Amino acid sequence: VIAALIPAILYYVALFIQADLEAARSGITRIEESRIPKAGPVLKQGWYFPLPFAVLIYALFWLNRSAETSALMAAAVVTISGVVIGYQGKRLSFKDLLMAMRGTGLGVLDIFMIGAAAGIVIGVLNISGLGFALTLAMVQIAGGHLIPLLMMAAVVCIILGMGMPTIGVYVLLATLVAPALIEVGINDMAAHLFILYFGMMSMITPPVAIGAFTAATLTGSDPMKTAVAAMRFGWLAFVIPFAFVASPTLLMNGDPFFILADFAGALMACWLVSIGIIGFWVRPVAVWMRIAFVVSGLSLILPLGAFIGAIEINIAGLIVAVILIWSESKYRKGQLAGG
Repeated sequence: VIAALIPAILYYVALFIQADLEAARSGITRIEESRIPKAGPVLKQGWYFPLPFAVLIYALFWLNRSAETSALMAAAVVTISGVVIGYQGKRLSFKDLLMAMRGTGLGVLDIFMIGAAAGIVIGVLNISGLGFALTLAMVQIAGGHLIPLLMMAAVVCIILGMGMPTIGVYVLLATLVAPALIEVGINDMAAHLFILYFGMMSMITPPVAIGAFTAATLTGSDPMKTAVAAMRFGWLAFVIPFAFVASPTLLMNGDPFFILADFAGALMACWLVSIGIIGFWVRPVAVWMRIAFVVSGLSLILPLGAFIGAIEINIAGLIVAVILIWSESKYRKGQLAGG
C-alpha cells in the first residue's frame, strides 16, 4: 500500500486536472450560488446513503463474505432504504424495482459477451501452453534490453488482463510475465506493480475495455468512443509504471530528498501533459504548444536517478515548462487588463 501510494495520488491528480481543463474548454462554469443546496438539509435527507457502502465493506472485511455476496447485501440495503425511507417524499414502487432489474439485465449483456470472448483467448493460451512460454520468449526477443521488454510486457499484460477481475489478472500475470521482468534485474515490487497496472489497463483499452463498455451502457454513449476517452483521461497509468521501474523513488523506496523531488516533478508533469492532451489552459493551445507541454511534462516525470543524464533532461523540461507557463500567463494578464 505504501509503495503504491504516490502512483495512486498522481493518477487521481491527473484525472482531476483533466476534468477541470475539459470543463474550462467546454465553457462549464460554477453554477449560481442560489442553486447550490445547503449542506445541512442535504445530509439530513440522505443520512442513510452511506449505509450500503458500510454494509459492503463490513461484509467483505469483517464477515469475510465473497464480493458477490457482499454486493448483494449492499444492494438489498439500497432496495430496502428506497422502499421504506425513500428520498424527497418519493419511494420506490414495485414497478420501479422491476424496471431497475430489467435495466440491469440489459446492461450486463454486453459484459457477458465481452467476458466470453476474453475467456476464449485465455483458454487458448492455457491449453496451447503458449502462455507459459512467454517468459522465455519475451527475454529472448528483447535480447535482454529493458525498454523493448517493458513494451512487450505491457502489451501482453493488457491482452491477458482483458475481461478478468483484478485478482485473476494479477495471479495470471504474476505467473507468466513478472518472472521475465525480474529476470533482467527489475526490482520485485516494481515488476509486480508494473504488471498489475497494465493488467488493469485492459479495463479501458480497446477492443475489450470492459470498464469503458460498462460506463457506456450506463450513460447510453458509444462504447468505443468512451474507451478512447477513458484512455485519454487515464494516460498517466500508461506512463507511470515505466517511471517507477526506472527508479524506485516513486514507490517510496530511496533517499527522502529524491522521493520528494521526483514526486514534485511528477505532480507538475500531470498538469503539463494534461494541458497538452486536452489542448486548453487559459485559452485553446496550438498544436506545437500542446506537443511542447507533453514533452516537457514527460521530461519531468522521469525520476532523477533513472539513468545518467536524467537530471539534465528534467532541467530541460523544467525550462521549457517555465517558458510555456510564462507565455500563457502573460496572455492571461493581457486579457484581464483589456477586459
